[in-house]
Amino acid sequence: MNLNLLIFTFCPFLFILLTMFLVTEGIPPGFTEAQWFNEQHVQYPKTIVSNDNIYCNNEMRRVNNHIHRCKSFNTFLNYMLPDVISVCLKPNITCRNPKMQNCHNSTTAVPLTNCELTNLRAGGYPNCRYRGTSKQAYFVVACDPPVPADHSRSKLLPVHLDSTT
Repeated sequence: MNLNLLIFTFCPFLFILLTMFLVTEGIPPGFTEAQWFNEQHVQYPKTIVSNDNIYCNNEMRRVNNHIHRCKSFNTFLNYMLPDVISVCLKPNITCRNPKMQNCHNSTTAVPLTNCELTNLRAGGYPNCRYRGTSKQAYFVVACDPPVPADHSRSKLLPVHLDSTT
């Protein structure tokens, strides 16, 4: 095979793979999976501000400061952490994310706030701006056993917010 053809054929593929690798979210240093889930998805009681956009801008600043970029979308469960953890005791269901297993569905709709990035090109991190939308919805979490750094007596802790409906 001609070297030029090989380069032009595989370089775009390698670029896509590299990009996917670089934007894949990891867990910031100093957090366990369960702690990072709590940091980025549980906010109770909900901070009182004049509107959901301000709420999202404030709360996402805290999340984004750990990952040093503007996260494009995030959901905050405005629900008590022990109640979120108790969902891990519900029956297993299939996760939407194929990388995750051991998902569990909430049996009641809970208050949550979705935060969607609105200024992808306007300066970028740390000047991230969000549109917030509050609603009541069910949620699905993936749960894993705690690690020692979690300091938890629970048999399972949420580590991934799989979906909301």
